[in-house]
Amino acid sequence: MRKVGSAMIGMVGVAAAAFFPLPASAQGHFPDGVFWHRAAPFDAVATAVDDERRAAAGELDLYARTLDLGIDTRHDGLWSVEGADRVWRIGVVSRGARALELLMEDVQVPEGASLGFIDGAGNTLARPMPMQLPNGVDACSTPMVFTDSLVLEYREPATGTQEGHFRIQGLAHAYRYVDDMLREGSCHVNVACTPESVGWENAITATVRISVVTPQGNGWCSGTLVNNVRQDCTPYILSAFHCGRTSTSSQFAQYKFYFNFQYATCTGGAYSTAQFLTGAQKVAYSDDYDPQYQGLGGSDFLLLRTNMDIPSSFDPYWAGWDATALSTVAADGVCVHHPTGAPKRISSFTQTLTTGHPMASSGLMTHYKVRWAPTQNGFGVTEVGSSGSGLFKPHAVGPVLIGTLTGSSSGLDCINNSGTSYFGKMSYHWTNNPNTADLKLKHWLDPDGTGTLVLGGSAHPCTEPAAVPDAGPTASLSVFPNPVDDRLFLRAEGLGAFAYQVTDAEGRSIRAGRVTGPNASIDVAGLPHGLYLLRVSDTGRGPVCTPFIIAH
Repeated sequence: MRKVGSAMIGMVGVAAAAFFPLPASAQGHFPDGVFWHRAAPFDAVATAVDDERRAAAGELDLYARTLDLGIDTRHDGLWSVEGADRVWRIGVVSRGARALELLMEDVQVPEGASLGFIDGAGNTLARPMPMQLPNGVDACSTPMVFTDSLVLEYREPATGTQEGHFRIQGLAHAYRYVDDMLREGSCHVNVACTPESVGWENAITATVRISVVTPQGNGWCSGTLVNNVRQDCTPYILSAFHCGRTSTSSQFAQYKFYFNFQYATCTGGAYSTAQFLTGAQKVAYSDDYDPQYQGLGGSDFLLLRTNMDIPSSFDPYWAGWDATALSTVAADGVCVHHPTGAPKRISSFTQTLTTGHPMASSGLMTHYKVRWAPTQNGFGVTEVGSSGSGLFKPHAVGPVLIGTLTGSSSGLDCINNSGTSYFGKMSYHWTNNPNTADLKLKHWLDPDGTGTLVLGGSAHPCTEPAAVPDAGPTASLSVFPNPVDDRLFLRAEGLGAFAYQVTDAEGRSIRAGRVTGPNASIDVAGLPHGLYLLRVSDTGRGPVCTPFIIAH
């Protein structure tokens, strides 16, 4: 999260890494032994100085520092054949780390390859990681393992024609903001709390924690899985440009996105970090870095597309949004975020939002200014790690995203809670930043140029044809053509007579009627172009919806 201030900083230097043999006490636990690779030393003093300077400059706060490794499976470690597998092992040590993550490049492996994480006695530290990557992607990162030493055990089928290889160019040495160590303030409200979470459940589900990878190290940010006008389940995650401004293409491929990372109850309890995806592409961003305005010359947004589709087991929700240009917002609302990378929290506002910029003298009207309010279970504010999180307001189509967090006035925390948080406006993300047309948010969230400014969220935006509840296995709804110019044809298999209703993106009823038989058509020639929703219902059955676009 950005703070007001200036001053650029350099990188913390690291020394060369070193190989050394497996300690004698651990010999014999592996068939052919193992060689240990010690990362470059972590300099805690230099890191503390650098952290202070980064905070003053408004740079991303880091929870881990990148230390050089330079491991390559083609000339480091030990290979063996064990049954049906070719196995490669190497030990990695970074003394004093609270947790380790490995940064991998040039990953070329056969189908069925995996990477295991074990300790010097052969005990499993984390579930094996499948090594297959999407086409065109050759970089990734490993899960966070809470140890300062581990043995990597790579396995691939011995019968395959391809021999796998990869490089581990660096190690993320975590030193703060991880696990259960005290990090965020005590004022925060868990997303399991009521009444704070009531009505915001979908916004909560759409919020993700992001492990950002930069040349200097890793930091926490927050983001939101967002819907697009095509409603095709594209896994777009909206966050803040300052989080990933310095990341390279390979480093974006090493990002991790944690879904449903939250406490089970209002007072705490269990949580899981098991639901995560690795890797993304940068598809749009504000391109607004400007030292003249404390580094911020626009609304500070970053749109990422994860390299893999989101598993249904994550129960994802694609958030709706409102890109209408508004100078004020009178409705109460919330921010859902991961302060200091902690389990998901919810902060509430009750005052009318006004427009401004973190540097008032700039005259820019790029951000909503938010002051937080006390609620029944706390006084949630925003902190480091909340950057990129979504600001939501109520709407007829459900909660909609109206902004993303850039940062706060200096000193805002659980004790000094009267400061201001600044959220880049969706309307400014849409078309107003100093970026090219293909980098503006509209180009990606409304790719067909329908003019839609308000879009509802959905847990299943791309389910088509839609099954009708309790209507039997052949019941379905489909529409064509889509996009449509003048007449929309629909086919409702398994239904007899049914009612239909067409609503616009803001939930207003546009057309309604009743037809008999599975085939029908609706005249839409007089409607303006944009996104619409067709809803059909049959006696005794719930409504079934499918979106369509009018192109004329």
